[in-house]
Amino acid sequence: MRTNLLELLCKKSAISYIIFDSAFHVIEANNVAVQKESDIRDFLWEIIGLEEPILALKKHKTPIEIPMIFRKECYYDLEIDTFCDEKKRHYFIAYMQKKSHYTKEYADVLRQINKKTLIYDLSDEKKESGYFKEINKHLITFYIDLDGFVNRVNDAALHFFNLERKQFLNQHFSEFFQVQKAHKNEKSNIFIAKNGAEEDIFFHAEIIPVTDSHGNVKENIIVAQDITHLKKIKKDLEYAQEHDALTGLANRHAFLKKIDNLIQHQEKFSLCFIDIDKFSQINEEYGAHAGDMLLKHLTELLVEFLDPQDILLRLQRDTFVVIFEPNKEKEYLQRVSHNLEDLSKNNPLYYNSEDTITFTFTTLLLHYPDDANDAQEFLKNAQKMLKREKIERDTKEKA
Repeated sequence: MRTNLLELLCKKSAISYIIFDSAFHVIEANNVAVQKESDIRDFLWEIIGLEEPILALKKHKTPIEIPMIFRKECYYDLEIDTFCDEKKRHYFIAYMQKKSHYTKEYADVLRQINKKTLIYDLSDEKKESGYFKEINKHLITFYIDLDGFVNRVNDAALHFFNLERKQFLNQHFSEFFQVQKAHKNEKSNIFIAKNGAEEDIFFHAEIIPVTDSHGNVKENIIVAQDITHLKKIKKDLEYAQEHDALTGLANRHAFLKKIDNLIQHQEKFSLCFIDIDKFSQINEEYGAHAGDMLLKHLTELLVEFLDPQDILLRLQRDTFVVIFEPNKEKEYLQRVSHNLEDLSKNNPLYYNSEDTITFTFTTLLLHYPDDANDAQEFLKNAQKMLKREKIERDTKEKA
């Protein structure tokens, strides 16, 4: 799988890469301290919570980007993409491009909470106190004995678990954190805990031994960094992938996903494609802003017109589609299709005090499995049939 060209390009561009499979097991890496067959999430814990969008790259092929991750005193931009080998097997590749410079002040803050700063000199109480105070601000910290029982916790732990300090003491660490299973016999640095609201939260944790003056381990410090912000990143990515920014409607990506899901469940369903007539002319005559307002105006009309169970999506610039609830009666579908024709005629866009924009659209009703076998075939057939219908109508108007 490895090629000299890939190594050369990565070396020249200061890029490290990790190739991994659908189970998130590492297949190959360059310039990265990660073992083959290990779980990539133990090294790139930033991708915890992004498993579904990563696996979805097989279909949608839009790389996932996570800027400014910190490794070994340097910042990297992380990008995850997918590819197939010569045997058509799907793999994923994580590129880490080293940044040429970074903000020193920010790096200094990170260093202060990095485990390298947690080398405690037990005879230096002032130094230990300063470190512990800094940790309190950023990380959940447990002091545990060699058997795993809690001796001390910091304020961040009290706040997260919504417990009093005495409720932690002499309890085993596993009462509060569960280790995420790692690949084979390897250790995992990913822990899961429930917060005060009983929500599962992911943490990246480091276990730091504290030794006495003779070098013997006296206790361990577990420092856990809350990475719940990755859940928000995951939700934002999913929303952005599946929604149109202008109208807020679900988009083509969501359409493909929804249709595939209906077909997998062997549901019979119908679609109504809605294509605005002469949309380009409206843009040219009134400007792009008017076109955007028209799209929003039509969205509001359709949302109000359709049943709540029906799903309205915007496929592309001037094309919408309605996915009707499965097994809807044909009479209902025909009535909706017929009434749609009057919707635009009775509701022009009042663009401003001087301009009222009238518009029409062409509709097309298709059914599964009569008119197509999958989502792509629906799109292909709809495009051809809408185009043909518009040409035939324009020809009649000119005759």
